[in-house]
Amino acid sequence: MTQQNQAAPDVAGWTTDCRTITHDVLAALGLPRDLVRTDPGRAIRLVGEQLDERAADPALQTEQDRMFNSQVIMGFTAEFLISVHGARWDWVIDASSPLGGRWVITDFVHPMGQETAPVDVPGLAYEAAAGGDPGLVDVINRAERLSMIRVFR
Repeated sequence: MTQQNQAAPDVAGWTTDCRTITHDVLAALGLPRDLVRTDPGRAIRLVGEQLDERAADPALQTEQDRMFNSQVIMGFTAEFLISVHGARWDWVIDASSPLGGRWVITDFVHPMGQETAPVDVPGLAYEAAAGGDPGLVDVINRAERLSMIRVFR
């Protein structure tokens, strides 16, 4: 994947749409809409518990449930990475994608100034939801490893 911004779709719109997902889910749970920004660990723990309960019996999950779970995992993983690691959404050109590119989280602020890698958060979220194991913390851990943000593994 090579990063190019010239032909990027509306990154600001995509970012807003993803943030709206997290705000709506938190509001539905009776929590502050900005909890991911103010207390990211608590937000992830509470939403992760809800996802785990919803996925307790994968045989009862519909395709619509899996798509909803994928969107929630994507939104919360991205917002966590943005809030905690100073990252941002971007579009990268990828000829192997049917869309010609991919949405990624990139520009992580590494504590030791080292280079980091963009992470295909929508892909990770889809894999987790489709596999019936929407472990939000596990997806975030995997995203952090793939980004090379972790100093210790």
